[in-house]
Amino acid sequence: MIEREFRRVWLGAAAVLIVCTVASWAWGAHVAGGILAGGAWNLASLWCLMRLLDAWLGSHPSRRRAIGWLLLKFPLLYLLVFVVFRRPAVSLVGFGIGFTVVLAVVVGGIGIQATRTALAPPHDR
Repeated sequence: MIEREFRRVWLGAAAVLIVCTVASWAWGAHVAGGILAGGAWNLASLWCLMRLLDAWLGSHPSRRRAIGWLLLKFPLLYLLVFVVFRRPAVSLVGFGIGFTVVLAVVVGGIGIQATRTALAPPHDR
């Protein structure tokens, strides 16, 4: 399953998000709230995307599970971000920063994990 292989990546991204949120309090609560909201939304979005791809292209593909994850990711998460953007307490710049930080950590972590797997001897896979 995907979550076992990339558990460290998700935990690392969450840890970096928390550190960025705490560090951003110097610029105000609205920036920290934006960073937290953007990073949390991107973590949820990427997690749903990974689950969707696993349900669609994994070892046991399931159309029903893929459609379920698709419906969760697109209408529900995008409705949620629309609601978050309407709140004045959330900085849009902070949201973008949180989104970008999480994206960089997750993509970098998955790339490192994939490289380690590809370079591992065949008997260790």
